[in-house]
Amino acid sequence: MELWKTGETKMSTKVLVDNPICGFKTLITVVKEGPLTKVKLTSGCAKINDYGNILAEVKNEDLYRAQGSKIFLKAQEARLTPTCVVPVALMNACWIENQLMSKNLALEKKEIKIIFEE
Repeated sequence: MELWKTGETKMSTKVLVDNPICGFKTLITVVKEGPLTKVKLTSGCAKINDYGNILAEVKNEDLYRAQGSKIFLKAQEARLTPTCVVPVALMNACWIENQLMSKNLALEKKEIKIIFEE
């Protein structure tokens, strides 16, 4: 991925996924470049690292619907479990980077939680 190899400093959106159920953390970094959003995933999970490698970038049209989105199609290809929250966190990071969601609001709220009640 050229963006990450050049050492260029560009504005980016970073999201940390910390999942105590599987025991892995994943750092999601996305950078908008024209009609594409470059994706870098760094994780202790080999499947997530594979997912990041086969995904690499998404087009704007991948951000508007789950059905047919490369984000979710490549998650299936990488054999992520249906309970893995990384693809949804990646979608949120892409939305922030593409100004479809307020970055200020996301930083203010800091986190999204799944709380198991019983």
